[in-house]
Amino acid sequence: MTQAVVLDIEGTVSPLSAVHDVLFPYARERLESWVRQERPGTQAVVDGVRAMLGGQAGLDDVVRTLLEWHDDNAKHSPLKTLHGLVWERGFLGGELSGVVYPDVPPALAEWRRRGTRCWIYSSGSVLAQRLWFSHSDHGDLRGYLAGHFDTLTGGPKRDPFSYHRIGRAIGTPARDVRFLSDSRAELDAARTAGWETVGVRRPGCATDFGTHRVIADLAEFGTAREAS
Repeated sequence: MTQAVVLDIEGTVSPLSAVHDVLFPYARERLESWVRQERPGTQAVVDGVRAMLGGQAGLDDVVRTLLEWHDDNAKHSPLKTLHGLVWERGFLGGELSGVVYPDVPPALAEWRRRGTRCWIYSSGSVLAQRLWFSHSDHGDLRGYLAGHFDTLTGGPKRDPFSYHRIGRAIGTPARDVRFLSDSRAELDAARTAGWETVGVRRPGCATDFGTHRVIADLAEFGTAREAS
């Protein structure tokens, strides 16, 4: 029996456009000034970039690297942390809001009614995830979520070991965890770790899900075992 559901965000519970056309440009415009003004939390970001560059990189090199990572949509933790810090001001100031598909709130409510715990696992930082769900276009959805994982707390999303790590953290046997994502590589990694996997095919999604079960709407979750 499914005891825990783990959800991806981009392309699964939220449209890709909501992230790539709104959040990313908002952050891109502010990354450099945010780092150079030494705002709270940025020193850890700078230190993290320097560590990944393997030396005592100057601030100009750090800024250039962060902008390159951003433009390449890299999943490096220092960049994701900085994104979260920048977005926090936007969410709290009312400039930004999270966007979720209409089927998401009812599904979250139904899983809670059944006693199935729901977790989020995204490359975006835990801070960014919490902001997204607390300021969504369907209200504050945090009450439906048991917790969050990112690439820092969970690990790379294409690495099976990350799913083993998360399974231990949530105290649930692999066979009782179901992972929903629009990424075949992530689903492959989760399956290798022993999780049950379900591909989510949203409008415009061209993913070849292979042998993973597929649904188009979270309302189909209960019949996902029979979906193909």
